[in-house]
Amino acid sequence: MKIIDAHSHIDHITHNFQEDVVGTICCATKESEWGVLVELMKHDKNIYGAFGVHPWFVDSVVDDFDKRLEDLLKTNSKYMVGEIGLDKYKPNMEKQIEVFQKQFDVAIRLKRTMFLHCVGAWDKILHILKQYKQSELPIIVMHDFNANDEIIEKLLQYKNIFFSVGKNALYDRFRRIDKISNDRILVETDGDKNIVLKNLVNKISKNESDIYNNTLKVLNNGQVA
Repeated sequence: MKIIDAHSHIDHITHNFQEDVVGTICCATKESEWGVLVELMKHDKNIYGAFGVHPWFVDSVVDDFDKRLEDLLKTNSKYMVGEIGLDKYKPNMEKQIEVFQKQFDVAIRLKRTMFLHCVGAWDKILHILKQYKQSELPIIVMHDFNANDEIIEKLLQYKNIFFSVGKNALYDRFRRIDKISNDRILVETDGDKNIVLKNLVNKISKNESDIYNNTLKVLNNGQVA
């Protein structure tokens, strides 16, 4: 079995200590982490970097952060965008939307995979998605996915959206995964040291090679390397 952790953070590089995990997609959540992640990647070819500002940290942004993000992404064609998104239960939604939209547009311009955090704001995410043709959108990974059936049906209409599942899939009540085909699912720890990815793959009863190949597609913007 080979697994790539589809979402973690700079303090939790999964493949350094978990059996069968051969790589980690590491998401920087604020600008102060971007340089740290670049340095980590210089010393470990199995760390795959995504750079962004998380909705919890939108108050940390300063002028032209999106230009600096774009400049950084241009230095390496493999760099992705994330973790970005919207969170209904955090303050300043207007600012969240502004920061999210700028990063979303950078990802579209550069055709980079992006990792989205969404809590209680699916109406706003879907509204933004509708502003673009499917052909304009790069791969989008819905991080720690746990939405209702109606949202799943709407998101499944976008062929380039993948669904990354984590701790919620370990609970028997979590059956929404059954509505998503094998070729759209990833697994993640989200930096949780208690999640064993091998156990998670077995729990969701999906073909392990499918999940691995899905992650390769995400890393290569739609193609298996």
